[in-house]
Formats: sequence, structure tokens, C-alpha cells
Amino acid sequence: MSQPTSTPPQDPAPVPQQPTPPASGGGATAALLPLLVLVFVLLVLVIGAGLLYVTAAHPSLAIPLTVAAAGVTIVFTIAGVLVAVMASRR
Repeated sequence: MSQPTSTPPQDPAPVPQQPTPPASGGGATAALLPLLVLVFVLLVLVIGAGLLYVTAAHPSLAIPLTVAAAGVTIVFTIAGVLVAVMASRR
């Protein structure tokens, strides 16, 4: 008696491969940085306009808001210097 020969099962249709992103990713980062700067500047302008409005509506808050703005400015300045130092060491 001869044994029936079996054919191997057919593979399903090949799945098209997705294009792989570039390894460096420099283009995405380079495009993201100006967007983040723009969003940060717009946020600072909106907050500044709000503080200006509150100061104009309630003049007694001018000194406390000035002190708070100075404190925030010092924190941002220190953070900016630290980021610049860390970026220069790369």
C-alpha cells in the first residue's frame, strides 16, 4: 500500500511591512522644538495678560503679583541656565 503524500499547508498572504522610521529621529525633534517654544511663548503671554488684567482691576494686588512674578522669573532663569549647562556638556 502506498501512503498518500501530504502537501504542506499554504502560508497566508504575506502582510505588507510597515516602513521603519529613521533610527536617528532628528527630523521629528527638530520640528518639535519650535512648536514647543511657540506654545511656551503663547502660554506666557496669556498668563501675563491675565495678571495684567487682575492688577488693573484690583490695584491692591500689584505688589503681591509683582513679587510672585519675580519669584517665578528667578525659577525659570535658574532652570534655563541648568538646561543650557546640561546641553553644552553633551
